[in-house]
Amino acid sequence: MPRPADSSDLERLGGDLRQEMSATAAGLREEIHATGEQIRTELREEIHATGEQIRTELRQEIQASAAETRLRMEQFESRLLARMEASAAETRRYMGVVAEDLKSDIKAVAEGLGALDEKVERFRGEVREDFGRVDRRLLHLEVRVLGRSGPA
Repeated sequence: MPRPADSSDLERLGGDLRQEMSATAAGLREEIHATGEQIRTELREEIHATGEQIRTELRQEIQASAAETRLRMEQFESRLLARMEASAAETRRYMGVVAEDLKSDIKAVAEGLGALDEKVERFRGEVREDFGRVDRRLLHLEVRVLGRSGPA
């Protein structure tokens, strides 16, 4: 039969229990610390891997966006160049028509100037003839006036 427990047995059991609890607590602390370090390491690795994956995806998206932007810019440039060429061709046609109109207007002015020059030359000739007649009449008058007032 077991003997009854006395106070020294209880103290010894309490001390043993305290030591065992302290040892268990220390072991748990070490295990928690090691687990914490392992979790930190795993989290760092996972964050790093996720960051790399995100960088890679972003680079791919940026490259795809840049390619799409380049394509749109090339299409826009092509449309703009086509419009500019069409506008230049239309301007050339218009300027050709304007030039032809100007040529015909200049030709008409030149013909008018030629006709005017002929009229001026005829007028000049007529004026010369008229001045010649007036000059002769003036000479006749002088002769008459001088002849009458001659030696008196």
